[in-house]
Amino acid sequence: MTPSPKKQRLLIFWSGTDFEDVYRAAFANHSDYDVELVSAQGRPHEKAGYRRLLRLRKEVDEGKFDLVLANNIMRSPFPGNKGWATTASLAVRLLTYGRLRMDTWWAPWVVRYGASATPLAVIDGRDGHYVFPWDLPLLKAATLYFKRDLMNWPRRALMPLQDYYTEKKIRPHLAKIRPMSVCLEESRFAPTSRPMKDRDVDIFMSGSQNNPLRLMIQEKCQRLASRYRVVAHDGLLSFEEYLEMLQRSKLAVCVESYGGETRRQYEVAAAGAIPLMSWPFTQVVDPMVPDVHAFYFSFIDDHFERTVDEALRDADRLQRMSDATRSFMLEKKQRKKSLRYFVEQTLAEART
Repeated sequence: MTPSPKKQRLLIFWSGTDFEDVYRAAFANHSDYDVELVSAQGRPHEKAGYRRLLRLRKEVDEGKFDLVLANNIMRSPFPGNKGWATTASLAVRLLTYGRLRMDTWWAPWVVRYGASATPLAVIDGRDGHYVFPWDLPLLKAATLYFKRDLMNWPRRALMPLQDYYTEKKIRPHLAKIRPMSVCLEESRFAPTSRPMKDRDVDIFMSGSQNNPLRLMIQEKCQRLASRYRVVAHDGLLSFEEYLEMLQRSKLAVCVESYGGETRRQYEVAAAGAIPLMSWPFTQVVDPMVPDVHAFYFSFIDDHFERTVDEALRDADRLQRMSDATRSFMLEKKQRKKSLRYFVEQTLAEART
């Protein structure tokens, strides 16, 4: 009997940010890896005590972990522009009891700021396009720095740092930046996909209307209601109502948020509806292919209306795209698979 291959051992520093949504959904109890967690959100023995941090640093030095991962820091522990009294009080809070969102701050120290033989992968899942000053130690120590909503010209992600610290100090780290995908936890998957012939809604749109781009498309949808069956729901539905509407809909509008990629487009795809998406200006790992997995539109003039007309013209094409986009979602966009991407990319980079 062939013995099972030894699992790669991962040390993960994860602050309170997205702990339930990302760490538990994607990384916890992962069948492919042996994971050790450092987080105040975890169980008592997983918290960042000083003795434990010293032990983990020693184990990293000894090569007992294949990879260290950390999420981004959501705020600076020592904001230099707040005055010495505020900075000192925040430092005391950090070093005593206030580590709920700061566990990640220790990751560069554990890998000796990049001098350790164990590589570090940083997963910056914050909304927005930029790496902030308080994440600079992570960027410097990282082998790769994965950024959500990474613009098509990656250098833009580091421009705020470059303006503050000078281009000479920041440019060596530009090659570390990599795109990522938000993916979707399995609880958001529709269990089945209704055939297109059984769907009675041509265009479906829902969600909060605090986005001016969303309001623009909502007005366009309302004008299309004279020709198509349109449901434009102002506000949020229950998850059960939302899934039912996706099963009834042929096209579902997925207006960009900070960068273009939204969880909605994957919820739509998993239900077999066709995402109707604005052209993105950011990079995504395994993007949805135009006219294969989704229809893309521009905000210019009447391009949205013309895209809808073209999409709804051919019922057979809609069914083929429905099958393709659901298969794509199930194969490529499951949260559990995202950890494999971070691990494989970082270890490959560390070997070069």
